[in-house]
Amino acid sequence: RATMIVGILGHAARFAVYAFFPDYPAFIILVQVLHGICYAFFFATVYVFVDAYFPKDARASAQGLFNVMILGVGALIAYSLCPYLMQTVFTQNGVTNFRGLFLVPMTSAIAAAAALALFFFPPKEASPGASA
Repeated sequence: RATMIVGILGHAARFAVYAFFPDYPAFIILVQVLHGICYAFFFATVYVFVDAYFPKDARASAQGLFNVMILGVGALIAYSLCPYLMQTVFTQNGVTNFRGLFLVPMTSAIAAAAALALFFFPPKEASPGASA
């Protein structure tokens, strides 16, 4: 749980750098390295969690559901919402407010980390049919 929260907060840190330090190339490059760490901390941990806590016969379905939610539905929502936000909400008179634009995913990541911290309590022991 803590590892996933750190992964999500890493994404919030990335978007904070994009919003508040866009004129510092070293920060931008450094924060790009954080992307891989965020991926490992969140996604890999979720896959390990599913392997440890789900019965063997449900494991593939749980992994598939996770992939559909993050890489399917999540991407579909982002591809639909982000162009609207950029072109309509954050662009006025041909000038895009990238700070405001990047604050949206930063705030979303902070809210997701808080939701995970407040509402996700994995079982103390692995499922009997799992491979923990």
